[in-house]
Amino acid sequence: MNLEHLSKYKNTRQLICAMAAYSGTSILGPLLLIGGVGYFLDKMFNTNPILLIVSVIIAFIVTNILLYKKVKVLINKVKS
Repeated sequence: MNLEHLSKYKNTRQLICAMAAYSGTSILGPLLLIGGVGYFLDKMFNTNPILLIVSVIIAFIVTNILLYKKVKVLINKVKS
């Protein structure tokens, strides 16, 4: 990840707002995408709600991985 764009933020408040927006989309995106696939597969195979629950768990794992990578990069950026 290239974080050179962080220098465009004039203060900490702007950076926090940007990180909150990133966090929100990192949570909502995988949940809607993967959860939607699980919901569709549940309807298709008539397995309510097993595949939806599995897909939400997978979305939770993907979300944590995305947020972990972003926080790790930010910590390294702050240290240097």
